Amino acid sequence: MGGLAPNGSPLFRIMRGCDRFTHIGGRWKHYDNSGNVTGEHIGVDQVLKYPEAKDRYVFEMLCPPENYGTEQEWESSFTQYIDGQRIETLGPFPRQGEYELVKVLETPTKRAFVPLTEAICDALVSTAILNRDLPERIKREAAAQQREKAKKATDDKIAMKLEDLARPKWAEKPDIVMPSEKEMRQYG
Repeated sequence: MGGLAPNGSPLFRIMRGCDRFTHIGGRWKHYDNSGNVTGEHIGVDQVLKYPEAKDRYVFEMLCPPENYGTEQEWESSFTQYIDGQRIETLGPFPRQGEYELVKVLETPTKRAFVPLTEAICDALVSTAILNRDLPERIKREAAAQQREKAKKATDDKIAMKLEDLARPKWAEKPDIVMPSEKEMRQYG
């Protein structure tokens, strides 16, 4: 469901988070059962890609290699030399593309496990296809509206702070209490 990429891989997939690994390079410390450092090594290791979702299903979409730039850009951005050793900090360039997270399957409020069903799979793929195929103009307009909303919220906060600064100390807590309509009739 959802189709295939030019390389023949499915465009979408669902995996258990505990089965999804990625390459991370760097200096790795080794620990004993008590948490004491027992040594270290420099290299590229496979680690869980979504450690916060290891007991959840994850819905991913295949992103083409061009989403990651050129191999030269990847190498210049994600290669470090640690103690003279060349390390690819995010592993090798994804020549066949790479699956990226679309959604962790869990309840929105309690973040509880959600079992995988055919209906959920259909809904995830249908929604992902609709979002992917939205016309570019609609995506740009939605992004512009979000930026404008955020700017207005920031401007409103600044205006409130300026109003608070401009208010004299005696006006911060009013000492004048106006009588209610009932009190005015009763005593007026």
